[in-house]
Amino acid sequence: MNRWIVHSEATFHAMHALTTYEGRPEEPHEHQWKVKIRVGTAELNEEGYAIDFHKVHRLLADAAKPLDGSDLNHHEGIGQPSPTAERVAQVLAYQLAPGCAALGGRLLSVSVWEGPENRVDLVLE
Repeated sequence: MNRWIVHSEATFHAMHALTTYEGRPEEPHEHQWKVKIRVGTAELNEEGYAIDFHKVHRLLADAAKPLDGSDLNHHEGIGQPSPTAERVAQVLAYQLAPGCAALGGRLLSVSVWEGPENRVDLVLE
């Protein structure tokens, strides 16, 4: 069981268009996307903290950077079958989990906001 949870957030702007929304392709449009991750660990290190905030944030920022200014329809992994917030969460989770483990934690969840009001959570616990 995890006792300590470290949170980190990153934002990026990207275009997308669902390939089939209510029976037809969507028009391309841009959002400001936000991604939040939760990384858990059961122990504190010798300095008294769970996982280095800065290292967790750097992992997330490095994963989100290639998405900034992109068209998610053309992004390998996200674009097919349709570039949804769920696909963004899945791809980022796959990319981030090994780095979180290398820091001594476990990726617990990835939350993706498509604009300021719509969010999906991928829970890995």
